[in-house]
Amino acid sequence: MDSRQCLIIDLKNKDSRQMFITEQIASIKHDARGYWEVCFSTSPRVFHYHPERLVYLNRPETIDLGGRGLYVRNVRFSDVQELLRFSDDRYTYYRLTDTKGRVKFIEGKQVYITRTPIDETGGSLWSYLKKLAVETGIEVEAGKNILSMQYEQLDVCRDNVPLAQYLGDATKLRVYRQPSQIYYPFGCNASQKQAVEHALTHQVSIIQGPPGTGKTQTILNIISNLLIAGKTVLIVSNNNSAVENVAEKLQREGLGFLVAQLGSVKNKEAFIAQQEEDYPDMSSWLLKDAKPIQRRAHEALQRVERGFGHQTAKARLLSDLDTLLREKKYNELLQRPSSQDTGWLIHRHADKIMKLLYQCRSWLEQGKQLSFWFRLRWSFTLGWHALKFLRGELSDIITVLEQAYYQAAETMLKEELHRETKALEEMNLAEQVRTLTSSSLQILKHVMAQRFSGQVREIFKIKELKTRSKAFLSEYPVVLSTTYSARNCISPARVFDYVIMDEASQVDIKTGALALSCATNAVIVGDDKQLPNVVTREDLLVLQSIEDSYQVADCYRASTHSFLQSCAGVFRDAPSTLLREHYRCHPEIIGFCNEQFYDGELVTMTTDTGAGRALQVIRTVKGNHARGLLNQREIDVIAQEVMPELLAEEDMGSVGIITPYKEQAEEINKVLGKEIASTVHKYQGRECDTIIMSTVNNTPTTFSDDPNLLNVAISRAKKHLYLVTTGNDIPQESNLAQLIAYIRYHNFEVKESLLHSVFDLLYRQYTAERLAYQARHHQSMDHLSEQLVYDTLLKALDQLGGCHRAVVAHYPLSKLIAGWDLLTEEERAFALSPLAHVDFLVYNALTRQPLLTIEVDGWRYHRGHADQKARDALKDQLLGKYGLTPYRITTTDIVTVDTVKVALEQRGVI
Repeated sequence: MDSRQCLIIDLKNKDSRQMFITEQIASIKHDARGYWEVCFSTSPRVFHYHPERLVYLNRPETIDLGGRGLYVRNVRFSDVQELLRFSDDRYTYYRLTDTKGRVKFIEGKQVYITRTPIDETGGSLWSYLKKLAVETGIEVEAGKNILSMQYEQLDVCRDNVPLAQYLGDATKLRVYRQPSQIYYPFGCNASQKQAVEHALTHQVSIIQGPPGTGKTQTILNIISNLLIAGKTVLIVSNNNSAVENVAEKLQREGLGFLVAQLGSVKNKEAFIAQQEEDYPDMSSWLLKDAKPIQRRAHEALQRVERGFGHQTAKARLLSDLDTLLREKKYNELLQRPSSQDTGWLIHRHADKIMKLLYQCRSWLEQGKQLSFWFRLRWSFTLGWHALKFLRGELSDIITVLEQAYYQAAETMLKEELHRETKALEEMNLAEQVRTLTSSSLQILKHVMAQRFSGQVREIFKIKELKTRSKAFLSEYPVVLSTTYSARNCISPARVFDYVIMDEASQVDIKTGALALSCATNAVIVGDDKQLPNVVTREDLLVLQSIEDSYQVADCYRASTHSFLQSCAGVFRDAPSTLLREHYRCHPEIIGFCNEQFYDGELVTMTTDTGAGRALQVIRTVKGNHARGLLNQREIDVIAQEVMPELLAEEDMGSVGIITPYKEQAEEINKVLGKEIASTVHKYQGRECDTIIMSTVNNTPTTFSDDPNLLNVAISRAKKHLYLVTTGNDIPQESNLAQLIAYIRYHNFEVKESLLHSVFDLLYRQYTAERLAYQARHHQSMDHLSEQLVYDTLLKALDQLGGCHRAVVAHYPLSKLIAGWDLLTEEERAFALSPLAHVDFLVYNALTRQPLLTIEVDGWRYHRGHADQKARDALKDQLLGKYGLTPYRITTTDIVTVDTVKVALEQRGVI
């Protein structure tokens, strides 16, 4: 029979060449029973086959590729003379004839035909990327532009790679079923587990990896599961140390034989020269029965998952306890000691003490003494001690209750911490993680031993990396490369199953987009709060000109976006996982980065061992000591003060010196006589026990005060950070000023200041209780307005991006003012009154510095009483001396989020 007209398949021989029997058959039809009646051309006999054994397809469709790409088993097949598709409701097969007349039959699921070529996707975006490559790509000798050449050689017909979605419809990303079991041979935590799952189930996933959160560990777990599944993976980064770190950790586990470090011509030549002729001995990796180990890994993972909640809860409780103890100490420094015994209050619930505190303040505001029935009711709640205690002066009672609140909250936190610690000890989480890690590693090694043991290892020549890519990837399923050279690792007709891009925040758009063409799936890893790719002034002008010419959307603008930021903007439907658990820095060191740069989303898993101050700031005498990008005074401080102090330490550990400028680093190395200092950019990815940071400038610049640069610099320090900086006045809104204030607050440094730090913890709880009570009792229009103003303030701060701005209500003036010498006797008496307060206080939640006071004026009360108007004027006058003149809102004003945003911006709160 003519195989161009019909196709007959013998399913008994499925997955072999013998299944296609069309040309062996002379005739075929159904008999009376519905069986196939077949006559072969080589025999007069008639054969009968069960209807389910043979597949008979006819009336083929001729496929006109018309410039589209044909891919067989994901490999480009361009030598096509004719392509016929045979199909019915159950089966699809192709008959492919090449230009030499050779015929092959292919199952439908192994064939992919391009729908929309990449260069026709996304309008002019493809031309825009090519233009970027031409104008700003790296050039080599003979004027050859590496990137531009790779763009010209790219197979634009292949639209099943993430580059197609990046340029076109990013909502059409594929989603896969999760593997029945995922392994973690390099350990995991809650967010790392989620990141691995997302990578294995989505065509594109994004992982945000802040410093010290186990980014490399997560990448290694993804690689491990891909190896178990028989996939190939390309690891790329602009930072060589990032990919080398992956190779080193695989080598440490005996898996280095699976890795080929390619990329540049130099790397390829080195790899070819160093190929091992034999596999390592994997006989000990083979398991007689893998199922018990698989079960052990599965059960360990289930137990570890249950422990994640306790682990996170314990870390947060430790952080809350540290915050409370610090504020408690500040409160004790300011409060006059009480002679009253508060021991009976310690074990009372902190929430009850707060309720009582609020109600006592309310009685004080009304100028009343506590009634007998009030005292009796609270004695039923807190015990009979309360009856006597509440007979005292209200101002004394309030002071005692504030102290008792801290003690009760401390007791409560310690009890909760004990419960979480006990739960972790009972489930032995650390041991369960070790079991999960070891059993997962056993399975990984077992699968690799099954695949490679007993074989003869192939040795490749450099040209065979492309001509024999299939065989090469069978031997080396993990390939490492720089992002620039990613397309040159294997044959252009082939792609990897996965590309994992590390340090994607340092990759530019034109280079990163090219890497998306290297695989059918992509994992984009980085941190947009760390250093981005460097754009020179010359390139910036060129990029902006090209962007304007092509009118690209903001997320494709190479002048303002790293590739990580671009992907986050383009792939909005792709899962993005923030690795939250931090394991590197002392809690106080990462605490600043967490609050200042990560909106408090990180969970600190390190603990304070009490080994001296973690943060120290050394400010030089005032003056313009910086000369260009050098500051000799800071160098002298480092050489004569800081380094001798460190050298005197018995357990000094590793020390690094960081500065924004290479000129300062070079001079420090020259003075110290060793290579110890470097720029922040060169320190990304590194860490030291102690980091000394020299800021150089006489006043912060947009470069030296850049949040990404400071985030990287600070988070290099594991145990100690010394900040050596100018003694000049620094703008309070600068990141450097925030860091200095944060250090001083955490070190209890008493400095010349007119205002105290805000008691954040106590008055946040007090605010919540006050507003909740008023909402329940609807006391007056003024109180309702207070609630509305509070909600509006929070929304306005949120929309303005004021992540470090917070609000407390009813804050006492006596706790706010430190520099009393500025006040007259009348002002001082007013501020010391237990009734004197501001309705709302906006403050910096990171440094506890007050920023703005807000008064909500009831129209009838404030406008109709001369005495109140006089008190308002007095309050405005005295707060004005501290730069905190109140922003007054009346209950007749139209208060919206927009009007409050304008007011906050005008007063410099944001």
